[in-house]
Amino acid sequence: MSSKPRAVVVGAGPNGLTAAARLLKDGWDVDIYEAASTLGGAARSSTQLFADATVDLGAAGHPFGVASPAFRELKLEEHGLMWMNAPIEMAHPLDKAETAILWNSLEETAAGLGVDKKAWVRVHGHVVDGIDKHLANLLQPMLQMPPHPLHLVRFGLPALAPASLLGKALFKTEQAKALLASSAVHAITSPDRPFTAAFGILFGALGMSRGWPFAEGGTQSIVNALVSVIRANGGHIHTGINVRDLGEFGPADAIILNLTPRQVLALKGTNLPAKQVKQLNKWKYGPAAYKVDFLLNAPVPWKDSRVGQAATVHIGGSVEEISFAEREVAAGRMPKQPFVMVCQQFVADPSRGNTL
Repeated sequence: MSSKPRAVVVGAGPNGLTAAARLLKDGWDVDIYEAASTLGGAARSSTQLFADATVDLGAAGHPFGVASPAFRELKLEEHGLMWMNAPIEMAHPLDKAETAILWNSLEETAAGLGVDKKAWVRVHGHVVDGIDKHLANLLQPMLQMPPHPLHLVRFGLPALAPASLLGKALFKTEQAKALLASSAVHAITSPDRPFTAAFGILFGALGMSRGWPFAEGGTQSIVNALVSVIRANGGHIHTGINVRDLGEFGPADAIILNLTPRQVLALKGTNLPAKQVKQLNKWKYGPAAYKVDFLLNAPVPWKDSRVGQAATVHIGGSVEEISFAEREVAAGRMPKQPFVMVCQQFVADPSRGNTL
């Protein structure tokens, strides 16, 4: 009998696979169970939708992937993962002003913002310079003491504000306001909400440091690299198994559920405290993002040619228009002009075909 501690992971999405890989590297025995026949959950890619083109079934751009402390420790690049960057990280076309551009450089981005150059650097400069320390603070369990408390204090003061309000207070140009607010919408909520400035600042800083890259060959490449780490360290992967009862696994020192609250509640053998069951039953699902994939016969003929060189394009107009659209979504109404995020994978990775 093995003297190693044993863990069971239910759900082989990117979070479950990452947890399994980290435990294996720390000397655990790990079994991973996945209901689907393929691994990765929303981090999968397919070559079946369009001929000669790879489509990401979920996320395509990965600013947190390339900057992930967990991925860095797993050394996924040694298992075949390669990050691909476009010439421009993000572009935000505007009807009544010049396009806002987020470059992979604090100085270059700030230089394009005219009178807001100094204010942009003041807000983002310390986050760009200390991006790894900020990520260590923000990606750790919330109840633990942050490893870099002074960085957290400096980040947290402006981050508490709504992104739209912070932009209005600090910036004069529509470009700077739009870059901050549209990056904040990656929180899937209106930039009028408190704490959204944290998302806007962090996503902007990631773009100006690590970038908003794609995985070469599609998001499935991230999953494949994680699976390679797991198999290289003796992990056991079981697909096509719809787990219904945690008692089926036998003794385990840890059980990790990479599942939604409803899926957790449907399981037998969780032995959750009544208070936690009540909390999970009250869990409210927020508005989702709707994804559409296109295969083009040519790149998009953007009015500003620079937009065609961007990995990600934010289409939503002014901060006021973005905020209105997101408030409509939160109220359960489909806005006439929704905020749209466009990923142009082929700009960074031509092997993908003209996919959006």
